[in-house]
Amino acid sequence: MPNTSLNRRTVMSGLALFAASSCGYVLYPGRRGRTGGRIDIPVLIIDLLWFIPGVLPGVICLIVDFTSGCIYGGGGRASTSSSPSPLDSRVTTVEIELDGKVVATGEVAADRKANLTWSQQVDDATLRARGKVRVISSDGASAAGEVSALV
Repeated sequence: MPNTSLNRRTVMSGLALFAASSCGYVLYPGRRGRTGGRIDIPVLIIDLLWFIPGVLPGVICLIVDFTSGCIYGGGGRASTSSSPSPLDSRVTTVEIELDGKVVATGEVAADRKANLTWSQQVDDATLRARGKVRVISSDGASAAGEVSALV
């Protein structure tokens, strides 16, 4: 006859290990590092359901989700404690050329829109027909294309 005490301990240990990974932590890895915000009710309910197999798995789930920040749902109030990535601090410049002459320059903002400063007035039809765009990143990489292909 198999040892049921050993099997029960194995199952409970497995549940405790699974609970240690916690629901919000597994389902929403992008939320890690949040320090506050609106509590995501479905994640809280699933964490509370871990109290059914035992107190320890439920407590572990709640601790992991609250300390990692994964219990906080999306909604404008949540914030992250991580510092900005190096990609956020890069500057990308844009140049608009017409017949080999740069007619506008600017930088790409965080919302991916370029704020251009025009050195001369250019009509839209001419720009679409003969204009070229060049994008240059802070590390020196560049890309170029026809304006007509972009609009």
